[in-house]
Amino acid sequence: MMMKKVIKVCLAILMIVSISGCASSLTRQSSLFSTLENGKKSVGDFVKYKYSGSLRGNVGVIEKTPLCSEMIEKVRVAKKEPRGVGFIFPEIVFFGLGFYDEMRVRAVVEDSKKVVPLAKFESSNLVACGEKAPAANEEIVLLVRPEIINDVVPKSYYRTATTDENGMVDFNKVFKDENRALNLTATLASDESASVSFMYTPLNRK
Repeated sequence: MMMKKVIKVCLAILMIVSISGCASSLTRQSSLFSTLENGKKSVGDFVKYKYSGSLRGNVGVIEKTPLCSEMIEKVRVAKKEPRGVGFIFPEIVFFGLGFYDEMRVRAVVEDSKKVVPLAKFESSNLVACGEKAPAANEEIVLLVRPEIINDVVPKSYYRTATTDENGMVDFNKVFKDENRALNLTATLASDESASVSFMYTPLNRK
């Protein structure tokens, strides 16, 4: 009986030794698997300005922020893939060494990792690449939409103006003959795709 117990214990120890570390051992023996991934992002060349507007009293302020292209570095990442992970669970259940084996698998994968930079590509995103500044001395076209009073819809019309060195337009001077609230859309004469909006209420409104 004693001999059988010794044999059983020896077999159990042999099984533990033979199974323990299987996942990490198989992972270590596996070959590298390569994938293409996005690496570091950087700022490329200037593309255009982003315009924004605000009101200071009844003075419109137009500012511009430079936007540049976003560059993404493509990299080739090679690393070993986890192998034999099916052994980890019985290791945990029967003799508690599975947690250690799992940690070793992760370490093997991480240690095998090799990153090779390939090239940089311009993405479709634009990123701010400078400080916001006044849109100075810009000629603008103002689409004017007067407010509706007593269900009377007035016609929209256009006015032109030029910002000063601080990117400001005094709407009180541009619309000195108006006494209605105005919905204004200011578009750059040099770039029709750049526009900002204002809600202007004349000082002499009745």
